[in-house]
Amino acid sequence: MTYAQYGSIQASDFNTLVGANPGSTINVLNTTWATGAASAGYGQTAEGNVASGDVITASKWANLVNKTASAATHQGSSITSVTAPVAGGTITYLSAIPTNLTTIYSNKLNAATQSSTTSNAVVSASTWSSIATFTHTATFANGDAARYFFNSGGQLAITCAHANNTAGINLLLNNLCSNVGTVVMSAPTSGTANIAGTSYNGITRVGGGGNAPTISTNSGYYAWTTANANVYYQTASTGPSGYLSTNINIFVKTNGTVGGNGDVGNVVTIYTVWDEIPNGLTVGTGSTTTLTVRPPEVTNLANTWGTISLAGSVTQS
Repeated sequence: MTYAQYGSIQASDFNTLVGANPGSTINVLNTTWATGAASAGYGQTAEGNVASGDVITASKWANLVNKTASAATHQGSSITSVTAPVAGGTITYLSAIPTNLTTIYSNKLNAATQSSTTSNAVVSASTWSSIATFTHTATFANGDAARYFFNSGGQLAITCAHANNTAGINLLLNNLCSNVGTVVMSAPTSGTANIAGTSYNGITRVGGGGNAPTISTNSGYYAWTTANANVYYQTASTGPSGYLSTNINIFVKTNGTVGGNGDVGNVVTIYTVWDEIPNGLTVGTGSTTTLTVRPPEVTNLANTWGTISLAGSVTQS
């Protein structure tokens, strides 16, 4: 039978609500909370199934209720409050349980808060007059670690800065960097995720100004491949006559699928290309591109994404 009012609660009812692990069935606990698959799964401890004929203990139901509540709090989701049963108490039908599971699955990429950031800033120590390519890598322990990071509300962000604003091409780049704002990379390949109070596409510019950029909004983590994807492009809006085609371009790729649960890679490579058009004017030192990691929160979730290794370099001509 199925979980319903006035019915006897059977092992199969509990198992249907909890789901397998790993698994991709929608609207069950383990798909959102535990390993899941692709863009579902926080990597938390799975709730085990109950063998047919076994007693469904109060502690098992309490785990289902409490883990659902923790997921909802992590997301900032509004669910119906359910009191977890205690030993010796009666386990009754509660229509809120399936509804709450549907809510946390639907909002699985949302996160109410994040943890403290870490950054890797790469600074050009010499002048250049053609192109400067900043390369950053973010390396996760494995494919699931990368999945859990992005699924739990983790993000990567690129910012640019050019301290020299005296005149000419230096002032142009100073303004262009400001106009780029912060380019944030999240999980979605369609729609949005609400993270720390802001709605994000897969690629989102926060702040900035100047000419309207070209943004590949649906190119979040799950859209990345081993080929470079041009996710952001913006040209200069002020500067020397004839140089307003100067631009900043951002490309992203991964090392490709490494696990069996729907990841797209555990090494993310980001190229931020500053291109002076036409070539020839000397850009002063201090051109800077920074990769910032915004990890998920660890109050409601355990850290299942691990330590993220950052590296960066620049080549220029």
